Amino acid sequence: MLAVPALIGIAGTLINGWHSDRTSERRLHAAVPMVVAGLMFGLLILSRHALLLAIPALLVGSGVLYAFYPVFWSIPTMILSESAAAATLGLITTISQIGGFAGPYAIGFLNDRTRSLTAGFGFIALAFTAAGSLVLTVRIDTHRKPVRGNRRWLIARRR
Repeated sequence: MLAVPALIGIAGTLINGWHSDRTSERRLHAAVPMVVAGLMFGLLILSRHALLLAIPALLVGSGVLYAFYPVFWSIPTMILSESAAAATLGLITTISQIGGFAGPYAIGFLNDRTRSLTAGFGFIALAFTAAGSLVLTVRIDTHRKPVRGNRRWLIARRR
Protein backbone atom coordinates (compact mmCIF):
# COMPACT_ATOMS: atom_id res chain seq x y z
CA MET A 1 0.00 0.00 0.00
CA LEU A 2 2.87 2.36 0.75
CA ALA A 3 4.39 1.75 -2.66
CA VAL A 4 1.34 3.16 -4.48
CA PRO A 5 2.36 6.87 -4.20
CA ALA A 6 5.89 6.01 -5.33
CA LEU A 7 4.61 4.09 -8.35
CA ILE A 8 2.20 6.90 -9.23
CA GLY A 9 5.09 9.33 -8.78
CA ILE A 10 7.41 7.39 -11.08
CA ALA A 11 4.78 7.13 -13.80
CA GLY A 12 3.72 10.76 -13.39
CA THR A 13 7.28 12.03 -13.46
CA LEU A 14 8.14 10.17 -16.64
CA ILE A 15 4.90 10.84 -18.51
CA ASN A 16 4.66 14.50 -17.51
CA GLY A 17 8.32 15.16 -18.32
CA TRP A 18 8.12 13.46 -21.70
CA HIS A 19 4.88 15.18 -22.65
CA SER A 20 6.22 18.56 -21.54
CA ASP A 21 9.33 18.10 -23.68
CA ARG A 22 7.31 16.96 -26.67
CA THR A 23 4.88 19.90 -26.52
CA SER A 24 7.46 22.46 -25.26
CA GLU A 25 4.92 23.62 -22.68
CA ARG A 26 6.08 24.06 -19.10
CA ARG A 27 3.61 26.13 -17.08
CA LEU A 28 0.59 23.84 -17.30
CA HIS A 29 2.73 20.73 -16.93
CA ALA A 30 4.10 22.16 -13.69
CA ALA A 31 0.86 23.66 -12.36
CA VAL A 32 -1.60 20.83 -13.04
CA PRO A 33 0.09 18.21 -10.80
CA MET A 34 0.25 20.71 -7.94
CA VAL A 35 -3.39 21.71 -8.31
CA VAL A 36 -4.48 18.07 -8.62
CA ALA A 37 -2.52 17.20 -5.47
CA GLY A 38 -4.16 20.14 -3.69
CA LEU A 39 -7.60 19.02 -4.83
CA MET A 40 -6.91 15.45 -3.69
CA PHE A 41 -5.95 16.67 -0.23
CA GLY A 42 -9.05 18.88 -0.24
CA LEU A 43 -11.12 15.82 -1.17
CA LEU A 44 -9.42 13.99 1.67
CA ILE A 45 -10.79 16.58 4.08
CA LEU A 46 -14.30 16.26 2.68
CA SER A 47 -14.21 12.45 2.75
CA ARG A 48 -12.45 11.98 6.08
CA HIS A 49 -15.26 9.75 7.39
CA ALA A 50 -15.50 7.68 4.18
CA LEU A 51 -12.42 5.51 4.35
CA LEU A 52 -12.87 4.03 0.86
CA LEU A 53 -12.63 7.52 -0.64
CA ALA A 54 -10.12 9.05 1.78
CA ILE A 55 -7.34 6.50 1.29
CA PRO A 56 -7.28 6.71 -2.54
CA ALA A 57 -7.38 10.52 -2.30
CA LEU A 58 -4.36 10.45 0.03
CA LEU A 59 -2.45 7.99 -2.16
CA VAL A 60 -3.18 9.77 -5.46
CA GLY A 61 -2.52 13.22 -3.93
CA SER A 62 0.82 12.08 -2.56
CA GLY A 63 1.82 10.37 -5.81
CA VAL A 64 0.76 12.92 -8.41
CA LEU A 65 2.81 15.59 -6.63
CA TYR A 66 6.02 14.07 -7.99
CA ALA A 67 5.01 14.80 -11.60
CA PHE A 68 5.61 18.48 -10.81
CA TYR A 69 9.35 18.26 -10.22
CA PRO A 70 10.99 17.60 -13.61
CA VAL A 71 9.08 20.38 -15.32
CA PHE A 72 9.47 22.86 -12.45
CA TRP A 73 13.26 22.62 -12.37
CA SER A 74 13.48 23.37 -16.10
CA ILE A 75 11.58 26.67 -15.87
CA PRO A 76 14.32 28.89 -14.34
CA THR A 77 16.80 27.91 -17.05
CA MET A 78 14.26 28.88 -19.71
CA ILE A 79 13.54 32.39 -18.44
CA LEU A 80 16.85 33.46 -16.92
CA SER A 81 20.47 33.68 -17.97
CA GLU A 82 22.87 30.97 -16.83
CA SER A 83 24.21 32.80 -13.79
CA ALA A 84 20.79 34.08 -12.74
CA ALA A 85 19.31 30.59 -13.15
CA ALA A 86 22.07 29.11 -10.98
CA ALA A 87 21.43 31.68 -8.26
CA THR A 88 17.69 31.11 -8.54
CA LEU A 89 18.07 27.35 -8.18
CA GLY A 90 20.12 27.95 -5.04
CA LEU A 91 17.46 30.29 -3.67
CA ILE A 92 14.69 27.79 -4.43
CA THR A 93 16.64 25.04 -2.69
CA THR A 94 17.24 27.27 0.35
CA ILE A 95 13.57 28.18 0.64
CA SER A 96 12.56 24.54 0.26
CA GLN A 97 14.94 23.54 3.05
CA ILE A 98 13.40 26.18 5.31
CA GLY A 99 9.95 24.87 4.35
CA GLY A 100 11.07 21.32 5.10
CA PHE A 101 12.08 22.49 8.56
CA ALA A 102 9.12 24.76 9.34
CA GLY A 103 6.38 22.76 7.58
CA PRO A 104 6.22 19.86 10.03
CA TYR A 105 6.07 22.32 12.92
CA ALA A 106 3.19 24.19 11.26
CA ILE A 107 1.30 20.95 10.59
CA GLY A 108 1.93 19.75 14.14
CA PHE A 109 0.81 23.09 15.56
CA LEU A 110 -2.42 22.99 13.53
CA ASN A 111 -3.09 19.38 14.51
CA ASP A 112 -2.49 20.11 18.21
CA ARG A 113 -4.59 23.28 18.18
CA THR A 114 -7.58 21.71 16.47
CA ARG A 115 -7.11 18.17 17.81
CA SER A 116 -7.78 16.95 14.29
CA LEU A 117 -5.88 16.25 11.08
CA THR A 118 -8.34 18.35 9.09
CA ALA A 119 -6.52 21.67 9.57
CA GLY A 120 -3.15 20.12 8.65
CA PHE A 121 -4.52 18.56 5.47
CA GLY A 122 -6.31 21.84 4.70
CA PHE A 123 -3.02 23.70 5.02
CA ILE A 124 -1.34 21.22 2.68
CA ALA A 125 -4.19 21.48 0.16
CA LEU A 126 -4.05 25.26 0.26
CA ALA A 127 -0.26 25.33 -0.12
CA PHE A 128 -0.28 22.96 -3.13
CA THR A 129 -3.12 24.82 -4.84
CA ALA A 130 -1.47 28.21 -4.22
CA ALA A 131 1.88 26.92 -5.55
CA GLY A 132 0.23 25.60 -8.70
CA SER A 133 -1.57 28.90 -9.20
CA LEU A 134 1.67 30.85 -8.75
CA VAL A 135 3.39 28.74 -11.40
CA LEU A 136 0.65 29.77 -13.83
CA THR A 137 1.61 33.43 -13.36
CA VAL A 138 5.18 32.86 -14.63
CA ARG A 139 5.66 34.22 -18.12
CA ILE A 140 7.81 32.06 -20.35
CA ASP A 141 8.88 33.41 -23.72
CA THR A 142 8.85 30.33 -25.93
CA HIS A 143 10.39 32.20 -28.87
CA ARG A 144 13.49 33.23 -26.95
CA LYS A 145 16.58 31.24 -27.79
CA PRO A 146 18.59 29.82 -24.90
CA VAL A 147 21.55 31.92 -23.83
CA ARG A 148 24.95 30.33 -24.45
CA GLY A 149 27.81 31.66 -22.45
CA ASN A 150 28.14 35.23 -21.35
CA ARG A 151 27.05 38.52 -22.88
CA ARG A 152 30.36 39.01 -24.72
CA TRP A 153 29.74 35.81 -26.66
CA LEU A 154 26.33 37.12 -27.74
CA ILE A 155 27.71 40.49 -28.84
CA ALA A 156 30.55 38.83 -30.79
CA ARG A 157 28.08 36.41 -32.33
CA ARG A 158 25.79 39.23 -33.58
CA ARG A 159 28.65 40.97 -35.45
